[in-house]
Amino acid sequence: MIRIITNKNKNENIQALEDMFKLRYDVAVTQWGWNIPGGKKGYDKDQFDREDTVYFLAYNDAEEMVGCGRLNPTLKPHLLSEIFADQCETHGVPRHKNIWEFSRFMVDGRNQTHTQQVQTNLELCLAVTEYSVAHKIEKLSWLAYASMYTKSVVLWKTEALGAVKYYEDDDASYRAALIETTPESVKRIQRFLNRKRRKPIVSIQHGEVTHDIIA
Repeated sequence: MIRIITNKNKNENIQALEDMFKLRYDVAVTQWGWNIPGGKKGYDKDQFDREDTVYFLAYNDAEEMVGCGRLNPTLKPHLLSEIFADQCETHGVPRHKNIWEFSRFMVDGRNQTHTQQVQTNLELCLAVTEYSVAHKIEKLSWLAYASMYTKSVVLWKTEALGAVKYYEDDDASYRAALIETTPESVKRIQRFLNRKRRKPIVSIQHGEVTHDIIA
């Protein structure tokens, strides 16, 4: 199951968001070894978790949270513009009403098999892409592991925003990119999932999400 949380239904999902902040810390710091300056131990919430942030939460069949991601408008301060602008050396930081930033994309690697991790990863990618298409978000900017960049070109039309950069604190290499969210991308990800959903992932009424998402 993928649940989408916006400012329209945030008050009904306070506990889910609290669980997400804890999951993010567990994955990013405990599993991946990230160094997040100034963060609260056991809890990852930053200045880009705002009222207009859109969250995507992935749950397994036992209703345990196993992954997450978020979208932020690029016309406001976001991760790439405020912290990692040097990653966008080729064309600068993308800013447009139809470009949003995709960040904190994480899948729990401890409580899932490799196959389940891949499934959760694709489910989140599909949810984010379908949501973007439904809301006229044409492109997503993101900063990801360099290895994830090479995989993203299979799912979306992808443009690098700069060269691969190594971060000693994390002992990892990252690359910023811009991906196109199109109906063709939706179909491509569905093929990788080897199935189609019975219902669209997003139900739209007057431009708003009207219910939680059942995968």
